[in-house]
Amino acid sequence: MIKSIALNGFTCFPENKFEFSKGINVLIGKNGTGKTHIMKCIAATLKANNKFHFSTAQTKDKYGELLTDMLMAYFKPDTLGHLVNNSVAKVCSISLKLEEASIDYNFTTNMKLVKTEANSYSYAPGFLYIPPREMLSLFEGFISLYEKREISFDETYVDLARALNTNPFKGQAFDEAIKMVQPLLKNWDVQVIKKNNRFYIIENQKEYEAHLVAEGLRKIATILYLVSNGELKSQSILFWDEPEANLNPTLISVISELLISLASHGVQIFIATHDYLLTHRLSLHAEYLNDKQPIDFSFFSLEKKNNKMLIEKSKSLIDINNNAILDEYAAFYDLETKLINQQ
Repeated sequence: MIKSIALNGFTCFPENKFEFSKGINVLIGKNGTGKTHIMKCIAATLKANNKFHFSTAQTKDKYGELLTDMLMAYFKPDTLGHLVNNSVAKVCSISLKLEEASIDYNFTTNMKLVKTEANSYSYAPGFLYIPPREMLSLFEGFISLYEKREISFDETYVDLARALNTNPFKGQAFDEAIKMVQPLLKNWDVQVIKKNNRFYIIENQKEYEAHLVAEGLRKIATILYLVSNGELKSQSILFWDEPEANLNPTLISVISELLISLASHGVQIFIATHDYLLTHRLSLHAEYLNDKQPIDFSFFSLEKKNNKMLIEKSKSLIDINNNAILDEYAAFYDLETKLINQQ
């Protein structure tokens, strides 16, 4: 489980700390407030830590090299120093706290390699990062292309492609795995299969190429396949960037039920979202339904003000004062009322 992360001088964060829940962590805020940066920083650090576990060189320099490689791969800056918030500091420091250990490192605007005192692997659960753009239709040939050519996709996409490359379970193992998404399958007769390195979606016993299915549905199908092949399982971590992207509002309830089901099976979840319906459906569960299906929620509101990043945290949206999503809906309602009254 990810317990917390402290970001000092990293991108848009001058000095901020986030303490996470073991269930669903919801990040909201206007564009440019660093929601995606938080998730990518955690994911990049976890991947460097996992790579260090299998490295033959168990030294601080090797750990720093892997941290550097992953930060560059996930964020794709021209230089490492561009990740430093040099308007408030010349040094960036990051501290990621896990269940039983922490990973601490720092770098400056002029450094080419991350500096860390860590020289041993810290146990961390497996993780998956789902970026805003879906992968099922891109999958064919993507991994080999990424490994051979410079393409404008960051590491989150190839990580997801590699996870999708694992074949699903069979028999009892498959039946056990998909219990995590049973609420979804009760209302949607769907299967996801892979043939000849291409994905197909079987809906109501009709088979369709993934390319011919709406993008929003392909994102939901991605989760189903990752559960069926064991890449997404109990005690793993899921980062999902804008799950509502390209999704019809009628499917937002499906996404919220899916997230709640995954969390109830022990998946720690991080989502960055701009969606009113998704955030409020999750908040309604936190406020009114947690007695029936307990989920540990944390809602974070991020607001950039001058050179500071203001953070609010609550167990539900009702106690969040700065809610950019709700503010925009309220402004639209006021405008509509004004125009109606002018008639």
